[in-house]
Amino acid sequence: MEQRRNTTIALSIRVKDMQKSLDFYTETLGFQLIDKHILKDGKIAHASVGFDSMLIILLPVEHVRTPQTKEDLAKNKLGVGVELCIRMSGSKRLNELFAGVKAKGITVIDGPKTELLSNNLFTVRDPDGYAISFGARVDNVSQQRSWVSVGQSKRPSRRRPFASIFSAR
Repeated sequence: MEQRRNTTIALSIRVKDMQKSLDFYTETLGFQLIDKHILKDGKIAHASVGFDSMLIILLPVEHVRTPQTKEDLAKNKLGVGVELCIRMSGSKRLNELFAGVKAKGITVIDGPKTELLSNNLFTVRDPDGYAISFGARVDNVSQQRSWVSVGQSKRPSRRRPFASIFSAR
């Protein structure tokens, strides 16, 4: 009998204005609304959006699970240290998305450019400051990059990296 895998990793980000963020991801960037939970008072409790197989859960900043108080969270900037990277299939699709983003007046903070590992990418910023990079592999790159210079490649050591720390003395 085949065992089913039920493991899913979903990125959850906190946002200040749920409707503004939901509109940005769905209407501006073209993400698909997966689900949305609305409370009795009409506020959005959470929403999930998807782009191909990537799932992002948007939650109000009040629902942050940290030891910080809500007042501390209100002072802090969101989006710091977090970048969402979405890899697309095909440069043509990436170029079409970029043209759509520019046509909608979204500020592109980086790119489009070809970077490390032959990825063509561009980056935008969402309403809360999260950087969102869209990239696609460039098929016709003439240069291949390698992490190891020619002649420096060695067979990896069979020694466990922390063996000296954990061995009995």
